[in-house]
Amino acid sequence: MGRKKNQKAKGEATDRLPLFEGAATSEVGMPRKRHYRQRAHANPLSIHHLAYPPSPAEMDWSTHFPAFFEPPAAEGQGSKNLKGKKVEFADVGCGFGGLSISLAPLFPETLMLGLEIRVQVTQYVSDKIRALRLNPGSVDPDNAEDVAAAAAEGTAEGEDEPAAKRQKVETKDAKKSKVRGIKPELMPPEGYAYDNVSVLRANAMKFLPNFFEKGQLSKIFFLFPDPHFKARKHKARIISPTLLAEYAYVLRPGGLLYTITDVPDLHIWMTSHIGAFPLFQRLTDEDIDNIGLTSGEGVVGYEGSELQRERERAVMEAVKKRTEEGRKVERNQGGKEWSVWRRLPDPE
Repeated sequence: MGRKKNQKAKGEATDRLPLFEGAATSEVGMPRKRHYRQRAHANPLSIHHLAYPPSPAEMDWSTHFPAFFEPPAAEGQGSKNLKGKKVEFADVGCGFGGLSISLAPLFPETLMLGLEIRVQVTQYVSDKIRALRLNPGSVDPDNAEDVAAAAAEGTAEGEDEPAAKRQKVETKDAKKSKVRGIKPELMPPEGYAYDNVSVLRANAMKFLPNFFEKGQLSKIFFLFPDPHFKARKHKARIISPTLLAEYAYVLRPGGLLYTITDVPDLHIWMTSHIGAFPLFQRLTDEDIDNIGLTSGEGVVGYEGSELQRERERAVMEAVKKRTEEGRKVERNQGGKEWSVWRRLPDPE
């Protein structure tokens, strides 16, 4: 009994440990995953009581992006767009939000949305984004590189050596970007507060066109989707000929569709179905490495530069390593297979 009591006391003490300096905190601190119990998957074909707008024009985005939208003037109307921005990135089945929260600082003027059907997981991501917003300039504590970058910033602020005696001077942003392995030009502006990222509980297999207009998205992600191994469950897979028509509808010509999985059979399934769809073209490894270098590719407002290519390379790194499932595969030394597809222009 004494041993168990000591173990419990130790656990409680650990819970009270403060977060690392620079981490986002709120009145109750950052959310902890263990308080958001949820099954690994949910059946998308089941009846879920979800709220969704009759059309994209009637969607109230002000609750998700208050810095970009005002509430609707009247019932049945959409929110008022303050800056002319629309959601451009959609992470379908976003899980614990690792991808969206990682990409948001890379594209501070691009709105991105995670779509998740599980209640508790959606709540976790929402609470995490709220905590990050409450502390402008904070970092994502689940991102090891952000943790190291925050430590680097703290070191820079703690230096008291006169500048004249330093052989090399680095700004805080340069130090942080060096730790993260990205260029200083790609760092978010000072005081960045994750205003451009949100999460929505939704069933993307049924209601995607209710939220997004034709050609609205520039990127759509399907990262480590439920494999639905049994043949009778294949109809519930997120990639199918019918659903690809909807993805092509909401994705603009030149936009990109990303997939990744650690299940070889599912990778074959996804690539064969997408490859057979006439509006998608698979990118080669060389093409992927050069995304953003040519005008007309990548994200609106960022295309056609060497800097954008670096930003797009960071996107691919996030696709491979920044999701909860991706980290799990890394820990287990498993394999991953991915693909990137360009949305082709509509036939004339």
